[in-house]
Amino acid sequence: MGLFHSLYGMVHIELVSADLSGLLSLIVGKNIYIDAIQSVDEMTVRANVLRSHFKEIKFLAQRRGDKVTVIEKRGIYWQGKRLATRPVLLSGLILLLSFALFLPSRIFFVEVKGNSAVPSKLIIEKADACGISIFANRRKVRSEKVKNALLEKVPELQWVGVNTAGCVATISVSEKTVADQPEENESRISSIVASRDGVVRQLTVLQGNQLCQVGQAVKAGQTLISGYTDCGIMIQATRAEGEIYAQTLHEIQVITPVITQKRAGHVTQKKKFSLLFGKKLIKLYKDSGISDASCVKIYDEFKLTLPGGFQLPVSLIRETITDYQYLEDIQTEAYEWLIDDAIRYLQSQMVAGQILKQDIQTDITDDVCYLNGRFSCVEMIGQVKEEEIIQR
Repeated sequence: MGLFHSLYGMVHIELVSADLSGLLSLIVGKNIYIDAIQSVDEMTVRANVLRSHFKEIKFLAQRRGDKVTVIEKRGIYWQGKRLATRPVLLSGLILLLSFALFLPSRIFFVEVKGNSAVPSKLIIEKADACGISIFANRRKVRSEKVKNALLEKVPELQWVGVNTAGCVATISVSEKTVADQPEENESRISSIVASRDGVVRQLTVLQGNQLCQVGQAVKAGQTLISGYTDCGIMIQATRAEGEIYAQTLHEIQVITPVITQKRAGHVTQKKKFSLLFGKKLIKLYKDSGISDASCVKIYDEFKLTLPGGFQLPVSLIRETITDYQYLEDIQTEAYEWLIDDAIRYLQSQMVAGQILKQDIQTDITDDVCYLNGRFSCVEMIGQVKEEEIIQR
C-alpha cells in the first residue's frame, strides 16, 4: 500500500463465493483496483480495495449471492476520520503542533548576565522598551538597532550582547569601570556660599578668596569664599575650599493628635483573586470599591514557574482584606517623645552641627498638641556653588 492509497483510504475485505474466479474476473472487468489477494480456502479470499470501490464490489457480490465482509480499514484517511470524532485530542494535537512551530521563534524568558552595579530588573525593564520582551521575534532581538537602543537607555553599560537559546534571551552586559565614568572636572571654578543665615564662629580657608570674617553676620546665599582672586594684572580662578562654622537659629513647629486609634482585633476577613497576564490584570471578583482606613490589605503574587526556575508572565494574585476594630486612646502623659523627635529631625538637617540652647513650648488646643521650639545651634554653613566658565 503506497502513500497515495494510504491517504485515500483502503479497506481490507473478505470475499466468500462458490465461484471465486468468476467474481474476481467480474471485479477486474469493472476496472476496480484490488490488491494483495490472499487465498484462505477454496471459497474465501482476502484483498485490499480502495475506499471508493468498496460499495461497487459489495453491490456486485450481493447481486451474485456472494458475501463481502470488512476485516479492517487501513490508511491515513481512516486514522484522521477516527481522530475527528475526538475533538479534545484533536485540539490538543493542533495546539501542540502550533506550539512546535511558533514557540521556537519567540522569546518567553529574559535573563541578564555580567552585571553587578546595575540591577537586573532595570536592564530587563529598559530592554522591554527596546523590543527585547515576551513574545518578541528571536531574529529582531539580536539586531544592532536593539543593542544600541539599550545602550542609550542604560548609559552605565559599556557593551551589550543578546544571545538566544530556544525561548530564552540572554542579555550579556559589560559595565563601565570607574575609569570609564566621566570624572568630575577638578579644574572647574567654584565658590563657597552660606546655606542659611548665621554669625560666623570659625573659619578655615584652604583655597580661594576669603570674603568674610569671624563674628560677621551672613545671609543665606552670600559668598563666603570666592573662587576668583584679583591679583592686580589678572584674576585667578580656582575651586574654593574651606570650612565655615556659624551660629544659627532654627524654629520648628511639630503637631500631633491627642486622640489616637489603636487596633484591637479583626472583625471580618475576605480574599480576592486575580490573574495577571503580562501587564494585563483580570479580576475574578465583582466588587472593586476602595477599602476604608480600618482595613488591612495583604498582597500575595504566585508566579507560574517551570522546572529550571523559568517564570512565565502569568501570575495568580491573592488579596487578603482584613477588617479591624479600632479603639480610641487619649494620650495624657507628657510629650517627651515629641521633643526627642524634633531634636532628631533638626540634627538630621544640619551638617556637622550641634545644639547649644533650646526653648521649647507645648500647647494642647482642639485635641491637637503643638510643639514650638527655638534652637540656637553651631553648624557648618559652607556650601559649594559651581561658577560659570568664561571662555574668550
